[in-house]
This record gives sequence, structure tokens and C-alpha cells, in this order.
Amino acid sequence: MKRLCDLTQIGRGRRLRPVAKQLLTQYGIVPSKLSQITAASNTIFRVTTESLDAYALRMTAPKSCHDAAEVRSEVAWLHAIAEDSDIGIPAPVVRIDGDYVGEMPIPGETDPMVCALYRWVPGVMLAHRLTEDNVRRLGTLMARLHDHAAGFETPNEFRVRTYDCVFPYADESFPNTEPVVLFDDSPDAPLTLEQRTVYHEAYQRVVEEVERLIRSRLPLYVIHNDLHMWNVKVAGDRLYALDFEDMMWGYPIQDIATTMYYFRWREDFTSMLAAFRSGYESVQAWPESHSGQLDTFIMGRVLLLANYVAVSEDSEDRAFAPEYIERVTHRLCSFLRDSQAK
Repeated sequence: MKRLCDLTQIGRGRRLRPVAKQLLTQYGIVPSKLSQITAASNTIFRVTTESLDAYALRMTAPKSCHDAAEVRSEVAWLHAIAEDSDIGIPAPVVRIDGDYVGEMPIPGETDPMVCALYRWVPGVMLAHRLTEDNVRRLGTLMARLHDHAAGFETPNEFRVRTYDCVFPYADESFPNTEPVVLFDDSPDAPLTLEQRTVYHEAYQRVVEEVERLIRSRLPLYVIHNDLHMWNVKVAGDRLYALDFEDMMWGYPIQDIATTMYYFRWREDFTSMLAAFRSGYESVQAWPESHSGQLDTFIMGRVLLLANYVAVSEDSEDRAFAPEYIERVTHRLCSFLRDSQAK
């Protein structure tokens, strides 16, 4: 039997569909329909019942590096947000045993898969409604999350990573880690010597910016850390934040950089950044302390994703990796030239 990482997204969905049906019994839910959401790194099913109740079942991919304790921490913040505010979020669904997170054995895999169920959120993806007004609302949404995080009292069992380095998923104090392979110089290294030189110079710039941020002694908040245009839904004039799986202890400017990475190479980046900033500043002060800080942390996101692709065992990622690594090389070269010119 092939491992999940050797299957396509559709193939993983076929393998996991019977597991999903079994898992739903732990919530007392009998699905009338399971529809796979293929535009996701995890395996996600839309679950519909005979009474037309709808849910999102997320089955966390091993490459995501998140264990059950981290997902329970995600649920804890979602509960706090729901209790303290009217911010649009997906409501976690409790199992019959009172827990919110399950670990299911998977055929052909050595480790169980961490799973959680959420109420289905209405609307369409922000990526399909990408107007300046909606991006302004996105800025407001992020600022409201930061505002809530500033007063969030974490439960004792709360455990998520800290964004105090370029590659937080390499933290070996967590059971699931992502090794850093970008600077590997072995014969089967994913980067050429020339590429490694560019990546390493950019890496040093980001390290310096992270250390500068830490020296500022600004408080750490829990940040969403993945609030991009495919993790936000638009329903009328309201936005909903989805998929809090990658949340970490971090700084607001890092959260903004993660979001702006997905706009950085669009022709309308300047106007979209201005719209986002306008929405953010309607709630919170803009956290960029000096010129170039945001762009440097965007490059940090570039490096993080390049390593994610380079280290992934998924067949689709392996096929995509060489082209992506070369594209990133050009982006990092441009960043280094521009920063030197300043």
C-alpha cells in the first residue's frame, strides 16, 4: 500500500473517506454527503447531514507538523474569541466524549492523523472577492485578532510554537518537526551552490531582523500566522478567519508579513497594502518600526515556504520544488539588490 505522501490529493481523499466516516461517529454525526475540498494542504471534507447541517472536517497532514496538543490550543483560542467578541470564526464541534480533537489510525501509516471538526462557514473565499474594500476589511480583521490576543489568557495546557527564528517548525521541543534542508551541501541537496549563497544571505538578513525585534522587548501575542486570501471567507460585508492551525506566539508585524507575502508580487501590491493598512489602523497602530521591516519578514516567509516544499515527502510538492526554488531565488536576489540600494 502506498503511503499518503505518495498519493495525489484526490487519492488521499479516497483513502481517508472511510476513516472520516468512522471519525464522524465520535461526534454523533451521520453524513449524507462528504465533499473533499481539494485546494488545501490538509485533507478537508465538507460534511453535510440529512438536516442540511454543514461542517468542515480537517484531517491534518503529517507535513503540517501539528500534534493534538497544538490543535487543542487552537480550539482554546477559538473558544475565547467566540466568547469575547463577534469576530467571524469557525466554531469547533465537540465530540461525544467531550474532547474536540481526535487521533485516527490511517491504513498504511505508522502515526495517527490529528482530526478536528468545525461548523461550516458561509461565503466565498476572499481570493475570489479581492477588492480594496475587502482587503481593508482584512486589515481590520487582523487588527481585531491582535487586539483580542493582547488580552487572551491561555489555559495551562496551551502549547504552540514561538516565531522567534526563521524556521520555527524545526523546534525539536515539539514532537513533529520540519528539518531545515535549504543549506544542505550534500550531493542530493535541493539547492545548487549558487542558490544556497543567495538563500543564506537573505536568511542572515531575516535573522538580524528577528533578533532586532526580540531586543525591542515588545510583548509576544498569539498570532494567526496564515491569514491569507484562501483562509478568509467573505459573506456580504463580513469576513471570517479560517484555519488557525498555524497559530504561534509571535509579533503583529510577522503576522502581517505572512498575509502580505501573498500580495507581494501582484501588480496592485502597493494599493492593496495601503488598503490593508487603512483597515488595520482603524483598530491598532501600524506595527512596522522602520522602513524595510515588513519586506524583510515577507522574505522570511519566502524562506519558510521554500524549506517546506524542499523537505516535503508529498509527490506533488517534490514535483513542484525545483521550479519553486528557482522562482524564490530570483525573488530573494531582487530583495537583496533593493535592500542594498537603500
